[in-house]
Amino acid sequence: MANTDFSDLTDLLEELSTNSKKSDNVAEEAEENALSSSVRESKTRSALTISFLVGFFVLLVFCFIFVFWYNAYAVDWLLKLKEKGIENPAELIRPLEIDKVLSIVISALGTSLGFIIGYYFKEKSK
Repeated sequence: MANTDFSDLTDLLEELSTNSKKSDNVAEEAEENALSSSVRESKTRSALTISFLVGFFVLLVFCFIFVFWYNAYAVDWLLKLKEKGIENPAELIRPLEIDKVLSIVISALGTSLGFIIGYYFKEKSK
């Protein structure tokens, strides 16, 4: 009877040891998944922020180029209208002002820019 109790206890001890190792493996795998998920989220956050910032500044540069291009054509149109005999062509075609164009673009995208940058620097609570 003592032998069966002892063998039952050793079997139970081996089973507990095996279950403990399985639990440790599952816990390690979950921890690795959590860490890789955190790294993935950080990379995604960084990619979103960088792409939005690059796009925003490219758009600002495009605004400068567009205003310059449009105003060059507007002067050309004004001269052609003046040659055609239209008295006051400056009332028909107005040149763009860079500060107003930038103001519109920045006011349209500035809130989004603030949100994206705030999301980038957001502290992840653990």
